[in-house]
Amino acid sequence: MEIEHINQHHRFFQDVIALGKKHSQTLGFMPDGGFIDHARKKCIIVAHSGTELIGYLMFRLVVRYSRISIVHLCVTEESRGHGVPTKLLDELRRKYEATYMGISLSCRADYFHATELWKRYGFVCKGQVRSRSIDENYLYKWWYDFNKPDLFSGVGNSTTLKVKALLDANIILKLRDNDIEFEPSQDPRSLMADWLVEEVDYFYAPELLNEITRDKNYKRAERTRAFLQNFLVARFDIEKYKDVSNLLESFIPGNTENDRSDRKQLATSIVAEIPYFVTLDQGILEKREEIENNFRIQVFCPHEFIIEIDQLVNKEEYSPVRLAGVTFHSISNVSKSELDIYIDQFLSKSESERKISFKNIVYGEASKINLSKIKVIKSEGKAIAFFAYKSEGTELVISFIRLSETDQKQTLFMQLVSDFINKAISKGLTSIQIQESFLSESQQSVLQRMGFNRQSTGWIKAVIGKMIESYQLTDFIGDIWESNLAEEITDLVSSDEKQKILLKLERRLFPLKLLDLDIPCYIVPIKPYWAGQLFDPNISGVTLFGANPEKLWNMENVYYRHVRPINEVSPARILWYASSNKHFARSSSIVASSYLDEVMTDKPKVLFQKNKHYGIYEWKNIYELCSNDINVPIKALRFSGTEVFHNPIKLSLIRQIFVSNGRKENTFASPVKVDKIIFNQIYQIGRWGN
Repeated sequence: MEIEHINQHHRFFQDVIALGKKHSQTLGFMPDGGFIDHARKKCIIVAHSGTELIGYLMFRLVVRYSRISIVHLCVTEESRGHGVPTKLLDELRRKYEATYMGISLSCRADYFHATELWKRYGFVCKGQVRSRSIDENYLYKWWYDFNKPDLFSGVGNSTTLKVKALLDANIILKLRDNDIEFEPSQDPRSLMADWLVEEVDYFYAPELLNEITRDKNYKRAERTRAFLQNFLVARFDIEKYKDVSNLLESFIPGNTENDRSDRKQLATSIVAEIPYFVTLDQGILEKREEIENNFRIQVFCPHEFIIEIDQLVNKEEYSPVRLAGVTFHSISNVSKSELDIYIDQFLSKSESERKISFKNIVYGEASKINLSKIKVIKSEGKAIAFFAYKSEGTELVISFIRLSETDQKQTLFMQLVSDFINKAISKGLTSIQIQESFLSESQQSVLQRMGFNRQSTGWIKAVIGKMIESYQLTDFIGDIWESNLAEEITDLVSSDEKQKILLKLERRLFPLKLLDLDIPCYIVPIKPYWAGQLFDPNISGVTLFGANPEKLWNMENVYYRHVRPINEVSPARILWYASSNKHFARSSSIVASSYLDEVMTDKPKVLFQKNKHYGIYEWKNIYELCSNDINVPIKALRFSGTEVFHNPIKLSLIRQIFVSNGRKENTFASPVKVDKIIFNQIYQIGRWGN
């Protein structure tokens, strides 16, 4: 038996599709495009005899949560009972146990043989949820822990934010008739796959109830009503809904019952702020570009939605465009007369918090006039965040941080934590402590991924503004994480595994830099204007926790450029070179560093649609970049963890560094790849001037 990872060109790939479709009743339906997408990402492992496929394992790498999610595990009937699943799981574990937290999956509770397999292999059941099948079935949620060092504890098994999608009536009615075979382009059954239960909440429009009343087949109507218990009903402002329905007439004309129903269902998704509308209606799909340009919504057919799910999960957690109107000039100090109003508004009633306890915390901070700052953030005049912070010695202390239940909540929380880290860096502080007791599971997950560790006094992050070798790690973080990381890293046999672990450590210990982290680095040219828009407050005039406005909502972003002349790979580092411009003092210089998280190449409209939630670029900017030819592919670099340098490194000094390292001088008209030695030298000068 041979075990190997395959792509879509492998000789057994079509056999994988055939085997998956043969057992779709138990595996869940997967469109051909889904198989192709997983294969392109090298997320299919096969077992074969050399001439025949024996079985396969298909999975997803959920990078943001450092976990692997199993989608399918299937073995041919004649090969069962010979330990094939164990071999496939062994290979999955071997490849990823050094760099991920563990493996998750959802499996029907009544699949007894599968249950025994998971238990036998070492999975533990973390709970159960109802499946979306017509019959009342339940799914066990299984977890296999890779038992990572304490530094990574809890990251991979955290609660994630679910994607919200509204299913058009035509989708729901076809899902109700699960036993009918549809044409592949019209088959929505992949939406009901068990592995999506933990990723997506599906909604239906109340208008569907009116459609059911028009069904003259009473038994079928009752069956539809019963089927709706698998979904959530969308709730919204009726008057806004009427207005949007009328506006949609210019996109979806017609006055038939179906035309009006189409407009109402789409209007429901828009007004209820359910960002994804899934439909098979060809008229809506043909008009989606116009719809998406005019409303904050994305329209998908079912197989597109499945293929894009990882991108959508990331977008749900961090979507800066949702912070439009939530700008830094709206962060204000709170007067004592306002305190009681905000104490009432932000009291954690769902956690039965006593008002006197929260009041004592708030008034305790208010009494420290010269030490503590109490802030409120407003959107459209309404307070959506309330927090207090102060410096105590070398520590930044956030005594409380409360956010309203709004669409902006998670993005705003991530941005505020990022800003606390940047504030500590700018003040030369060595640690951050968040003392808030009432944090959601998703907020705790964010803190863990950003390098915070839970202790008795709160969530602590070491702020290590240094460049060190990895063997020195234990000396710097030993008091916070009880783990001899230096030894554990040294014991790693594979150099590739070691570099992946070092990158994870460096990201969580930001702004720490590891001198022996050996990943690609690119000096990427950028016009000073775009550097100011995307990340550089010194160019754009923005000041941290200061006046003007939206351009520092930039924890993560994208930069668009032409496809040629270099093929960047991720993960990597970026050094940003602000090109020559006499109007900007920081031009002809390297002004910042970032991490390159993803490289996307596609047609301009596709990339813009995928990334417009970052909210910086407008379509006209992309149209200019592609020289008004929307069929010419361009590239989008998704980056994060940006540090803006206090000391821009001028072109003359960069050239000296190049020459001293045996490289030719360069004008940086296009991206240039450099090694870790050049990166370390440039970063050192940018951060500390020497």
